[in-house]
Amino acid sequence: MSKESYIWNLNNPNFPEKTLLASSPLCSMAFNHKNSDIVVAGCYNGSLAYFDTRQGGADGIVRPFRTTVLEKSHHDPVYDVYWLTVGKTGNDSSSVSTDGRLHWWDYKSAEAVPTDTLLL
Repeated sequence: MSKESYIWNLNNPNFPEKTLLASSPLCSMAFNHKNSDIVVAGCYNGSLAYFDTRQGGADGIVRPFRTTVLEKSHHDPVYDVYWLTVGKTGNDSSSVSTDGRLHWWDYKSAEAVPTDTLLL
């Protein structure tokens, strides 16, 4: 599977605007509601990757500025991620996987581990 995912601009549909390159293929993505330059992505290996679309080189390739700890993440691919709109910071997100876990994350916390987990 390709590790590249693309962000397209509808005004220029022939070429992707940004290329997101993570350590594992991406299964899901969501733009932050408060800061649309920040993207959270759920990876095939169960981790989450955070991208800042303002970063990257002239070639348009953007690498994650933060990735969650794999041992504390999901055990299956992350099939949905969502930014939470509760609170004023806009740092909180949630993720769900077929491993039966729902994780809550704060991407600005000191450790890249879930702040809370619900076992379904």
